[in-house]
Amino acid sequence: MKICLVTNLYEPYSTGGADIYVKWLAQALMQHGHQPFVVTTCPARDSFPGFSKEVIDGIPVYRFYPLNIYWGYQAQRKPLFLKPFWHTIELWNPHVYSVFKNILSKESPDVVHINNMGGFSNAIFWAAKNKRSRLVYTLHDYLSVCPKSILLRKSFELCSEPPLLCKFYQMIKRWNLRKTVDMVISPSQFLIEMHRKHGLLNKNRYAVIPQGVEITSEDTEQVNKARGNYDSNGNINILYVGRVEEYKGVAVLARAFRRANKDNLCLHIAGLGDFMQNMQAEFKGCDNLKFYGWVSGAEKEKLFLSSDVCVLPSTWYDNAPLVIFEAYKYGLPVIGSRIGGIPEMIKQNETGFLFEPGDDQGLAALLQSLSKDQLRQMVSACLQTAMDHSLEHHLERLTEVYQSLRESAR
Repeated sequence: MKICLVTNLYEPYSTGGADIYVKWLAQALMQHGHQPFVVTTCPARDSFPGFSKEVIDGIPVYRFYPLNIYWGYQAQRKPLFLKPFWHTIELWNPHVYSVFKNILSKESPDVVHINNMGGFSNAIFWAAKNKRSRLVYTLHDYLSVCPKSILLRKSFELCSEPPLLCKFYQMIKRWNLRKTVDMVISPSQFLIEMHRKHGLLNKNRYAVIPQGVEITSEDTEQVNKARGNYDSNGNINILYVGRVEEYKGVAVLARAFRRANKDNLCLHIAGLGDFMQNMQAEFKGCDNLKFYGWVSGAEKEKLFLSSDVCVLPSTWYDNAPLVIFEAYKYGLPVIGSRIGGIPEMIKQNETGFLFEPGDDQGLAALLQSLSKDQLRQMVSACLQTAMDHSLEHHLERLTEVYQSLRESAR
């Protein structure tokens, strides 16, 4: 099958798990004899008004700049007064419709699989619908419910009752999804329920398929070997990987780490974000906390292998963070807040521990109770969970969806 994978960002522009997921998926599809290609965005200087094409690791990648007042990748650095205008254009962008339709005419895919679509606008759904392709949409966040995609107010409080403008936004998104999408896929049941709550899904048009992680039996053997010589008296290395933002719970983590106040606890923070300066200022001169910035490849793997436990202290409705399965791949138990889709991914006292979101005292108590021996005993369960959620298994379920949709098209 020829499959078009749509994501608003793709390497070298990348901000999180969804972008990594699309890259993994494209490579896996190619290895299994399919013909994937990627459609993504880029700065105006690189493609406007048409599109460019390159090949990355054997995957054709089309890039174009969706005509708007700024590129979506730069949104965090833009003033607030511009954002309502950007979102208005993003509701329906005729330039996106025209360019994407041209790409589909050139490639004629069997399936169009839309992932992160912020900046593309709803027009991308309709351009795909006008072709013979079947349309799959994977939910990675709450963009179809919330213009900011994270369901948080300015105060970083959870948004349970959206304001009038957001309800209008939801109404347009609801109409768009119901009219165009053949199948909605979600990595968590929680994400599905939130979209159903807002009336965005039709019956029998969605499936819960947890995301996959690249892992083989050889990988598990190497991890077991690397972790075979645990020093039960050594430091307990706690790893946080992700955006350093307040809604990711890093402030909660900072307070908990101070409360725990144990000499054998070391905290390692890998990532970038607006809250980084606050963290660095608060822990200036602290010997048992290290900042690494953005990490990838061998550096990231080394961090996972040298750590004992991973922590995910989110205070927003985190949907299904891929970093949990990444941690399991390296035999790391995960401490996660009981919010969003996180509880679906952690088996209490088997592959990790749960605490109430925002509860720094509860997290501190967990950190104080950790022992190297206890964490070592959880390695096997973590590795098995990673194997159960391998990209291979994920791909099997996903291609079943592709195949059934293609059959129905015929």
